[in-house]
Amino acid sequence: MIGWVLLFFIAGMCMILAEFLLPGGVLGMLGALLVLTSGALGVYAYPEQAVLIIFGELTGAALSVILGFWVLTRTKALKLLTLQTSQRAEDGFVSAVSDLSLVGREGVSVTALRPAGVIRVGDERLDAVTDGGFVEEGHPVRVLEVHGSRIVVEAVDSQ
Repeated sequence: MIGWVLLFFIAGMCMILAEFLLPGGVLGMLGALLVLTSGALGVYAYPEQAVLIIFGELTGAALSVILGFWVLTRTKALKLLTLQTSQRAEDGFVSAVSDLSLVGREGVSVTALRPAGVIRVGDERLDAVTDGGFVEEGHPVRVLEVHGSRIVVEAVDSQ
């Protein structure tokens, strides 16, 4: 019986360690189930050593996780799992900058805005969304808000 207990425990710990390399949850859950089954079988088969079995399983599980992290951080596996580059502004990577000078300016819709489309403000062609309504093509619009690359416009009543 001790053979099955050890087999279930070792197989469970291997599955939990494999979960680090193949994430998805299935291997981790099966591994945890095998470790719990191993503990239950050990306590059932050897009730006089129940405390020792549970302590041994908890210690073994903790050591396996620590060993897994230690091995993972000292091998090429970590480099395969993590991004090794960064996107810096000096290299030309910037998020969309809000052009607040557009707020309040008027333009014309190049396409129908239902609620998104294209507008022209001055000689700039911009993607925009309305504040909720539809605006037909060629209708005058006014820029209400600018949040990064999101431009919110409203229809201007031509009177």
